[in-house]
Amino acid sequence: MADDNNYFVRPVSGVWHVTWNDAPDLIGSYPCQPEAVGVAELLAKHMRAQGKTAKVHVAEPEVRRATWGRSIVNTAQAAA
Repeated sequence: MADDNNYFVRPVSGVWHVTWNDAPDLIGSYPCQPEAVGVAELLAKHMRAQGKTAKVHVAEPEVRRATWGRSIVNTAQAAA
C-alpha cells in the first residue's frame, strides 16, 4: 500500500476538495473543478516520476438548483 497513491477530487459545498488515499487531511480546496483536477494530476505525476503508482479519481459535480424560483413561488402562495 505504501507505493499506491490515490488522489480524490470531490465537490463539497460549492468548492472542490483534493484528498490523498481517503485520509481525513485535506490537500487543498479549490473554487473550480479543473483547478482541483490539475493539482491532483500534478501530485500523481510527481509520484509516478518516483516509480510509484498514482491514480486520480474525480467525483461528479453536485447537482445544484436555484432556490430563488421556489422562494418566489412560496412567497406568492403565502400572500394569497
